[in-house]
Amino acid sequence: MKAIAPIWRSIPVQSKDTVIHFDEGLIGFSDCKDFRVIEDDRLAPFLLLQSSQTRVRFLVLEPSVVMFDYYSRIPAREWELIGLSPSDHRLAFVICVLGASPKESTGNFQAPLIINYSKMIGRQLILTDAALSVRQPLM
Repeated sequence: MKAIAPIWRSIPVQSKDTVIHFDEGLIGFSDCKDFRVIEDDRLAPFLLLQSSQTRVRFLVLEPSVVMFDYYSRIPAREWELIGLSPSDHRLAFVICVLGASPKESTGNFQAPLIINYSKMIGRQLILTDAALSVRQPLM
């Protein structure tokens, strides 16, 4: 398995090719199936995931920025469901909430978005790892 740093840098940003399709939508947003990845230097290291159907958008972060071994916590079968083999590069995002201070900012490490960026498809899953939280501190 190859966990990579900012792999999204290889995705053309703000173009038709940047749309990631989620067949099942996201938890609580089942009608939102297509999302555009938007990079803004003012938000780095975060990215915006903007729904193509509605005004819904999420602040996301590539999880290994916070937790080096995060990709190893996602079962191989989950990657296989989006068409990735063990030798393929992995890409995941966690949805984040910025607090009043950096120490109060959190990410949902228990329900990541996993992406097959060569096919531009993804899915959100729920991990059962008790060490992960829906409000995992980012610092």
